[in-house]
Amino acid sequence: MEAHLAADRLHGLAHDHSVPGAQLTIRRAGETVSVATGVTRAGTTRPVTADTAFALGSVTKVFTATVVAQFVAEGDLEWDDPVAEYLAEFDGAVDERMSAITLRHLLSHTAGLVADHELDEAGEVSLARYTASAAATAALHAPGHCFSYSNTGYSILGRVIETVGDMKWQAVMENSLLRPLGIDPVFLGGGSATGLRAVADGHAVRPGRERAAHPVGLYLPAGWAPASGLAGSAGDLVALAALHLGAHPDADTLLPATERAEMGAGEPAADAFGMADGWGLGLARYASPDGTWLGHDGTADGATAHLRFHPDSGTAVALTTNATTGTLLWADLVDTLRAHGVPVGDHRPAASTAPAVTTGLDRFTGDYRNGDTRFAVRTHHDGTALRLTDATGLTADLALDGDLTFTARRTDTDTAPWTGRFVTHPGTGDVILMQLGGRSARRTTTA
Repeated sequence: MEAHLAADRLHGLAHDHSVPGAQLTIRRAGETVSVATGVTRAGTTRPVTADTAFALGSVTKVFTATVVAQFVAEGDLEWDDPVAEYLAEFDGAVDERMSAITLRHLLSHTAGLVADHELDEAGEVSLARYTASAAATAALHAPGHCFSYSNTGYSILGRVIETVGDMKWQAVMENSLLRPLGIDPVFLGGGSATGLRAVADGHAVRPGRERAAHPVGLYLPAGWAPASGLAGSAGDLVALAALHLGAHPDADTLLPATERAEMGAGEPAADAFGMADGWGLGLARYASPDGTWLGHDGTADGATAHLRFHPDSGTAVALTTNATTGTLLWADLVDTLRAHGVPVGDHRPAASTAPAVTTGLDRFTGDYRNGDTRFAVRTHHDGTALRLTDATGLTADLALDGDLTFTARRTDTDTAPWTGRFVTHPGTGDVILMQLGGRSARRTTTA
């Protein structure tokens, strides 16, 4: 896609979805196109440039996983080594299943750890203390049993990096990966940003006729930095993709082909229902008309980031936005790029063919828990529909189908809908689990 066409489409889509600012970078056939549109904060004239940093959310995990892979290439780590071999903090694990957790489990979200473990002090910067606290929690399931997305696991990987690298996670990240890729680092966490680049503010766009973008603050516990604590540009994401594609001049030194291939290969137990078509070691797998693409999506408070790259063709695409509606913009952008001959991989769950369920919904109501995260599912509209809430203010209406899958659409902010499902006990048929956004939450009470 030519630069002027990419700029026109990005500007138009940003307007359509009330996104104040965005960046798009496309690398194809050895050439790179980068465009930017809008402002860093609604109501100002500060323009988004190619260098503006956006909160990358969970795309940070690809960077953390890449550093782990670098240590594997150097012989300092092994994919299937138990994490307890490197971390003294695991000596205090209360669940004996923790001793079997490997790097492969953490990287592929199959370790059985809770999704979002938090310390009492959100500003606590010590990954050692965070890891010790996480090790004292109970596992959701045996390691390697199934997929359950976990920020907690990536914070623990950050502690592994610190232990092996003998420096703070941020220092290892900067020296081993960011600087070699030509990326000026910006680290987020504890309510602040560390770096010399301008950082775009996040915005919430609420459903309604006006759909105005309202600036919001970023809540990110310091202990979650290895999972979601980086900010950067779409160009930075494509630089990382170029490394994984082997197109960087120092690719064979920074990340040899063996480790690149291992990261992208699908893990059999990683059924990333509702998130992707599969998962590797730090990389999601996405179906496309021309085969599997690799990458990751990220959301932060009022910001989104999306990365895709295609090992067979060497094509890479990255989008960053500063609004909750960036997820909707991304979906439209994927369709636009496919129409222009760039068949970007994206996860589009097939629509259920089962009839909608509007009766007997008390079977699904109750409280569901994943570590510190608690969801409440209740009936509304005179018992003909389900609504999900949590303590953060999330409110979503669930459209349930007869195969027990559902679509969750937020009512508090305008974002792309999620796909989820209820899981029943094979013997009794009772609902025991809810899977939403790749996370599994066990039913703890009925309503």
